[in-house]
Amino acid sequence: MDNKETIEELQAALAELESGEGLSRFVEGHGLQSRFFAFSWNSEGLSIDFDLPYARVLADDEDQAVDSARVGAALRMAILLLTVAAEGKFLLEGEAALSVAADEDGARYAIFDQNGAEIDAGDGWDALVARLDAALPDGDDVQIIWP
Repeated sequence: MDNKETIEELQAALAELESGEGLSRFVEGHGLQSRFFAFSWNSEGLSIDFDLPYARVLADDEDQAVDSARVGAALRMAILLLTVAAEGKFLLEGEAALSVAADEDGARYAIFDQNGAEIDAGDGWDALVARLDAALPDGDDVQIIWP
């Protein structure tokens, strides 16, 4: 799947999730507690690896809502990253690659130079959201709405 098709699939998955009917795309696993949202992408300059719990039937309503919110945030982040990467607007001079991950333990990112040395890294995605917002010109078709 190419970048555009992947973005369309991610947008469809987000619509599924927000509809309240449940997510069927990018869901793996089986059983009552072992289902998870899984998405990965590897291209020159961008690596995404998301593996988040989803639809844990034995979890209480609050935990299920948190799981859904995290999956929604991951879907939004993937859409934003793929959109900005396709436009070549995210990486700054001296930066060669971005790696973004999320799992049950949290979200992380790292930016690397051409030699693979880490330039910047952090937990959470607030710094990435701020960078994405700055990378997108006013009037762009993408709006950042972050939970």
